[in-house]
Amino acid sequence: MIESFYHAFHGIWIGLKEERNVRIHLLSAVAVTAMGFWLHVDFTQWAALVLSIGFVLTAEFINTALEHLVDISASHEYHESARYAKDTAAAAVFCSSATALVIGLLVFVPKLLLIFHP
Repeated sequence: MIESFYHAFHGIWIGLKEERNVRIHLLSAVAVTAMGFWLHVDFTQWAALVLSIGFVLTAEFINTALEHLVDISASHEYHESARYAKDTAAAAVFCSSATALVIGLLVFVPKLLLIFHP
């Protein structure tokens, strides 16, 4: 069981070290968390934010894994099916990110409006 955790954390490390988008999503997660503390979001809002962060990071790691598998199976040569696989996996990340953005707007905009337009 400990070895499974090692491999999972190693995968996170690889993602952070090798993938720019993983770093961007992780920095976004940190920013969202800081905003949540600053704006004193309630339990339900935290649940929505945490689920959104988790879905985006999960989608990004799955996308990264799929890209590596496609590259291996295509022997680093162009194949239209390989491109489609990569593009649709990227679309999954985009959909989860767009959903997270909407949730972030729903949580943060009303609180920001109260601060800046009382």
